[in-house]
Amino acid sequence: MGAIRTYLKLGELLERYPDKEGVLKEFFDAGSSEELLTRYGADSYLNRMLKSEAKPADTLLSLLNEGEEDRPLPAAGDLDFLGMTICLMRQRFQACFDDWMTDYREETGGAFNCYLPRNCGSGNPYRNVWLAENVRDFPGIVSGCGFSDFFRAEFRDNLLKKNVFQSVDMPINASLSQELIDPFGAYTLYGIYPYVMMIDETRIGSLPRPREWADLMNPVYENNVIVIGSTEKVSELLLMYTHKEHGDEGIRRLGVTIKDGWHGSKMAKTAGSGSTEGAAIYVLPLGFARYSPRPDKVTIVWPEDGAISNPLFMLVRKDRYRDLEPIARYMTGPQLGREVAACSFPALNAEVDNGLPAHAKMKWLGWEYLRSIDLQQLKGHTQSLFQQNWKRNSRVEISK
Repeated sequence: MGAIRTYLKLGELLERYPDKEGVLKEFFDAGSSEELLTRYGADSYLNRMLKSEAKPADTLLSLLNEGEEDRPLPAAGDLDFLGMTICLMRQRFQACFDDWMTDYREETGGAFNCYLPRNCGSGNPYRNVWLAENVRDFPGIVSGCGFSDFFRAEFRDNLLKKNVFQSVDMPINASLSQELIDPFGAYTLYGIYPYVMMIDETRIGSLPRPREWADLMNPVYENNVIVIGSTEKVSELLLMYTHKEHGDEGIRRLGVTIKDGWHGSKMAKTAGSGSTEGAAIYVLPLGFARYSPRPDKVTIVWPEDGAISNPLFMLVRKDRYRDLEPIARYMTGPQLGREVAACSFPALNAEVDNGLPAHAKMKWLGWEYLRSIDLQQLKGHTQSLFQQNWKRNSRVEISK
């Protein structure tokens, strides 16, 4: 079953993982496994037990999965579902999946072989499944986020071009554009991770207010824009979107206007605070911008040409679609969609109220464009070009 999940029954867990008995006894304050079985019953699901006791699922899962990296795992091709998502939503995504899986098991008596990584870093033992050259070595369904390895040229050449994936046919949310639907029928987007601008009203002064993404190239904003990244490099997302429309010159111009790279939470905390570290304009995920502690001193700008879109996506093997359709329908359904929207990620499901501003649009790189480029080469080129101009700009600032 991969990582231990709360959709397991108590009896199943004790039978398959007898070494976890001590964890369960201590967590549920029981003297023995017999006491646990008497109190809850062998057929009780862990998540139902947790809810009845108002205990946190993530804490128990951390304890139960400790040391599990040494236990043999199913081959990637034997997995029904490899469920990866964005860090900001990981706990919620996994808890909702466990609830759905519990309901599914109760209703049908069936189950799926799933692995949901416990962290967002390199600890995922299936992190290299994108390198598979044969679809039989690829999980039945993979969910992921961002323009990640599953958009690489190697993945496109090894699997995507072989027409081995099937997208989920569904009506799209009225607040979103049909261009988010893959015309090649391979990827299925279930949500969008949008990036917007946020203006610090205490610093913008007489500067013109940006209305679209191209405005950020204006030298009037020199050293006055902060984006996602670190002091060493910035996220390639803005760079890729800029390069598609404005080429190398657009990247050079951003090297002049961008001051620094920060985490979105730091931007939200700093904007409007008067800190000299900050800037007049921030580019950050909507999920962070919405929770600024100083809403009276910042303004969220939804660019006229659309919020930059980072995809929450799914790939379903065509040869396994029928058997795994319940998972595919859950991933694109209203139940998960509402949870996704609650995290400030617009859901594609038509029944979900995404709560977007009127006339809000999404800016999308384009499916044909994504199939025509070498993604890693583009990321490397734009980052290198940006660094050449950004570091030079930083040295000038330091020497003043």
